[in-house]
Amino acid sequence: MADIPPSFRASVPDDFTVDIATDGGDVIVAVRGELDVLTAPFLWEQMEPILAGITGKLVFEFAELGFIDSMGLGVIVRAQTRLRGEEPGRQIVVRHLNAHARKVFEITGLDRVLDVQP
Repeated sequence: MADIPPSFRASVPDDFTVDIATDGGDVIVAVRGELDVLTAPFLWEQMEPILAGITGKLVFEFAELGFIDSMGLGVIVRAQTRLRGEEPGRQIVVRHLNAHARKVFEITGLDRVLDVQP
């Protein structure tokens, strides 16, 4: 997923954005738009370089997330695996899910594995 050909990169929708900010040892990843098979590789490409430097929590801010599918979930699970592999105490927080996204997390059981906040 990390190697994205330039032709694919150009097809990421204009209304999909990823903003990454730090807050102490925490990293906040704000996603806007639809996180799906088309955009998930782009999110991973943006996040992957910073994962090793996280000393606190990785927070996914989904207040402006319109949709998430299994590829989007895969990026979150992959990030969790990478974080815990480097230091088991680090965790992922997911916050501000809309009704659709919350249902996806509940159906897959990820709401019981990750710290899902209102």
